[in-house]
Amino acid sequence: MAKVVPELRDGEQQVFFRAGGEWCYLWTPKTFELGRPIPVVVHHHGYAGWIKEGSADWLEEDYKVGLLKAIMSAGGGCGIAASHACGNHFGRPDSVIANTALFDVLIESGHADPERMGLVGGGLGGPLMWNSVMGPLAGRVKAVVMMQGMISLENFLRAQPLRGQCLEAYNLPLDTPIDEAVAKVAPHDPLPRLLALPYGTPMPRTAIFHGAEDPNQIPSLQVIPLAEALKRIGADVTMGLFPGVGHAVYNMGERIEECLRSFFAAVL
Repeated sequence: MAKVVPELRDGEQQVFFRAGGEWCYLWTPKTFELGRPIPVVVHHHGYAGWIKEGSADWLEEDYKVGLLKAIMSAGGGCGIAASHACGNHFGRPDSVIANTALFDVLIESGHADPERMGLVGGGLGGPLMWNSVMGPLAGRVKAVVMMQGMISLENFLRAQPLRGQCLEAYNLPLDTPIDEAVAKVAPHDPLPRLLALPYGTPMPRTAIFHGAEDPNQIPSLQVIPLAEALKRIGADVTMGLFPGVGHAVYNMGERIEECLRSFFAAVL
């Protein structure tokens, strides 16, 4: 396979490249050494997130950079990688393909330790993470963190005034009847797939960090069912619901940074 990740040097650096037809980046920690594979956490952006040649929204906003740096400081130093993954995808199959392409490229480069791979994301990044974990990345991911994210496309469509975002992602007219829309996205809805898994299905260790008052991803319709479904099959899952916090877990500063740092340090 042709080399995709650009030449690296020791230490911290950000490099951009294409994998699966989508722009991606890899950000290495200060402790990075050539020839010494590191744990890598693949980030999954939310609605309107983006990566293009040489830049990404999560590399340009201070509070987002702070979250990524907290992950990078875990243990002996983690790398961060991400794919544009087809933009506002809501877990579509093409985004899963792009996500898997990035994962494969990182492993094949020799820079990422295949035994210490993690995922993190929120919002519409949630369906992409879980469709990947239950699809082509099954058994290959050690840790997952879900922040202010979704697991149920159906619940989003039925309860969310912003359902038009999901309809647009699946090329459905904005006036599509809800039942019809739910049926159309059903093959790509992570929660029913997760509920169908038998007890003992191997799953990554998972942490959920979510605002108890989140009006966009309502806990009782999204992360609480996710936690219950994971526990039902015997997975290791930790739920952190923050009282008084809305769709603003990203903005919690040191509090959420320490949650990320501690979780990935313990698992990876």
